[in-house]
Amino acid sequence: MIVRKKIDKKIKRILSPVLKEFGFSSINSRNYYALHNDCIWVLNIHHVGKYTSELSGWPAQSLNATVGIYYDFIPPLSDDIERIENFPKYYECQLQMELCCQNNEIYDQIKDNKKLESIWWFHPNGSNIEDVVHDIRNAFVNTGLPWLKKYSNLERAFEKIEGELNSYHKFYKAKFFAKYLNQWDKYEKYNQLFKVEATKFGE
Repeated sequence: MIVRKKIDKKIKRILSPVLKEFGFSSINSRNYYALHNDCIWVLNIHHVGKYTSELSGWPAQSLNATVGIYYDFIPPLSDDIERIENFPKYYECQLQMELCCQNNEIYDQIKDNKKLESIWWFHPNGSNIEDVVHDIRNAFVNTGLPWLKKYSNLERAFEKIEGELNSYHKFYKAKFFAKYLNQWDKYEKYNQLFKVEATKFGE
């Protein structure tokens, strides 16, 4: 049986020092935040849970890691969003990206289902815990960190949001980006599109 405390100790020893180098602070061993101009970087590590474990046969403590950027000039859609010590949760971030396995052996285990490339599977006896945490660290350094830096540039982030599928949430984010960047023609465009979408939800 894999004990969460054992995993968390490996995360603190292997991953946390690297995150601290890049300005991250930890709320706990699974949630990290770094404050930047206009945004907050977020890294969340969470286990896949019982349901995925029952479907796959892999231990429920197997991990998924997500990086996100929360742009603090975009007000939350809901006033009752629960905060962890005033920091956003990863799913509140306006842009998010799942990290993927870097180790080819892990890829070989999951090559028949690309959707699982973002899950680090533990062996039932936990013998690969250290290898998994090292791989998460490598994924953060190789792909997570460059992604965070790229989309901390507000113009690039706005371009990415504009490229998303049209939706209520896209228009909401885009109108506040346009306003913050003083792109008033686009603000009027996305504000109007958002109002049209909002009427569909009875707002």
